[in-house]
Amino acid sequence: MIYAIRTLVGQEKNVARLIGRNVKNSGIEVNSILVPESLRGYILVESSTKIDMQNPAFKVPHMKGAIEGEIPYEEVKSFLNPEPILASVQKGSIVELISGPFKGEKAKVVRIDESKEDVVLELIEAAVPIPVTVKGDQIRLIQKEAD
Repeated sequence: MIYAIRTLVGQEKNVARLIGRNVKNSGIEVNSILVPESLRGYILVESSTKIDMQNPAFKVPHMKGAIEGEIPYEEVKSFLNPEPILASVQKGSIVELISGPFKGEKAKVVRIDESKEDVVLELIEAAVPIPVTVKGDQIRLIQKEAD
């Protein structure tokens, strides 16, 4: 059985750690806790028995509540083997940098080096177009290949 728990966006890992620690100390049977990066604001909890979300072990800061019912395994499969970020990015795509010194900046993809998983970008709002090379996990796709 897989259950979804709503959290504050950005606090998913903290909530998962707290629930993991509380569950371990209280003896509740939880097999795994999944924090999918593509599903912001939610964590998934797997258990072989029905979980009572009213249990004090599940009352942790930054947790908003639980989604009623269980989630079928077929819906969760896509989070277990996510497609690589670079698979959906093409030359000319608009991306946002999510880490590093240019965090929050929008950029256009100039070149993709799949062997190194590097992406060469041109910052959109920069006065002078300077190529910036970043790792593929430091970007988030906003718009596929601009027209």
